[in-house]
Amino acid sequence: MNKYSIAFDVGGLFIKSAVLNDDGEIVPNSYAIFPSKSKETKEGIIEHLVFIIKQQTNGILDKDFEITGVGYAFPGPFDYEKGISYIKGIDKFEEIYEVNLRDLLINRLKQESSFHSKTSNEFQIVFDNDASLFALGEHVAGKAGGYNKSICLTIGTGAGSAFMENGKLVRDRQDVPENGWIYNQPFKQSIVDDYISKRGILQLANELGLSTTDIEVETLAAMGKNEDQKAKMAFRMFGESIGEALNPYIKSFKPDAIILGGQITKSKDLFMNGVYETLENKTVNIECSEETSLSTFKGVANLLKQSIRKKG
Repeated sequence: MNKYSIAFDVGGLFIKSAVLNDDGEIVPNSYAIFPSKSKETKEGIIEHLVFIIKQQTNGILDKDFEITGVGYAFPGPFDYEKGISYIKGIDKFEEIYEVNLRDLLINRLKQESSFHSKTSNEFQIVFDNDASLFALGEHVAGKAGGYNKSICLTIGTGAGSAFMENGKLVRDRQDVPENGWIYNQPFKQSIVDDYISKRGILQLANELGLSTTDIEVETLAAMGKNEDQKAKMAFRMFGESIGEALNPYIKSFKPDAIILGGQITKSKDLFMNGVYETLENKTVNIECSEETSLSTFKGVANLLKQSIRKKG
């Protein structure tokens, strides 16, 4: 009997998903994007999550298969061990604040007899931070695999980070920030997340005199590629902030490489010179992931296997 897992990369607007086989490879044609419905009621969010689990299961063409688990890359704050969301005050997933998502989903899925009959005895639902899962996936099947030590940084609506050593996440050690998260660390006038993020680059563009009302980073990047000098300068300054923000962690953790992912990394040609300019350690390698979600899915499959092994 063939075994599959279902991975989800949850964002405020969209949920990306893929089905993976027992070898941790993405099943062809299983990649799908769903609306996140993050402003729905608690019941609406749970219903939607159950619906897309069933949708992905129904797409599996094997006659004889079982689902070993479902894994979520979920934004924080979140108690990943217990499966409880603590997201609040950012206009997404407000209604599941302090809700145990794992328990609710498992109970709901048990009521779906057609799905429940396809689950294995070891079926689990796991959660982790999206940057951690991206790092695990990059180690298993991406750019981080060639290095003993790496810092993985995802740049999008915020700054996700993970520290990897010999294929394992380092979360609680003197040479890394708590949980391996740099987003909440002091930087310039506030914290890293205010600078290394979508709002960070739009703020720079704003300060340079560009109107950023209702503008997306992609639009700003297109302007930069079309030689708009202010847009180009905003990206360069953004790169300088990235290098500056990474310096203390490169100094303490001494990685062989920095692996960049996330939506804004797609505009790397516009900001990379700025990164190199402010980076104090010029010997550290910088690699950019081709597709962040695909690495994240592979990280989810890896996490599920580890979790099943641990409980087995």
